Amino acid sequence: MTVEPFLTRRTALRVTTTASGAACALALAGCAPSATKTPGKGAAPEEIPAAGTPYQVGKVSELPVGSTAGGTANGIEVMLFRPDETTVLAYSDICTHAGCKVAPDGVDFKCPCHGSVFKGSDGTVQTGPAKLPLPRYAAAIAGEWITVSV
Repeated sequence: MTVEPFLTRRTALRVTTTASGAACALALAGCAPSATKTPGKGAAPEEIPAAGTPYQVGKVSELPVGSTAGGTANGIEVMLFRPDETTVLAYSDICTHAGCKVAPDGVDFKCPCHGSVFKGSDGTVQTGPAKLPLPRYAAAIAGEWITVSV
């Protein structure tokens, strides 16, 4: 009578391959945005009109110089930065990396999905993985209101 070994080379290879595949699947699942992150509306707009109808998005007094905030112009969410007393800048709220919604973060904007950070002063990428800057909207201070043209 011959006794078959319990663990053959074929069985060991099958177990190892299955375990490796499961580990890869788990690792890739960790890269996907979780449900607790704020999803965006998709891709960042490719072109934002230089001029359009101005909409009031907030009062100037509610956005101190050197700070960031969010606002809504005719149903479109935007990110705001006020560099000085007479200027306000507005950007798309969609991260150019994976389409998640960015949020105000001090003087910058941060994407909660993968950690990209964009400068409030010009919308450029400070920390990736995003490579492209946030698209910019035309914005102005009109009396006591901040307006964004969409």
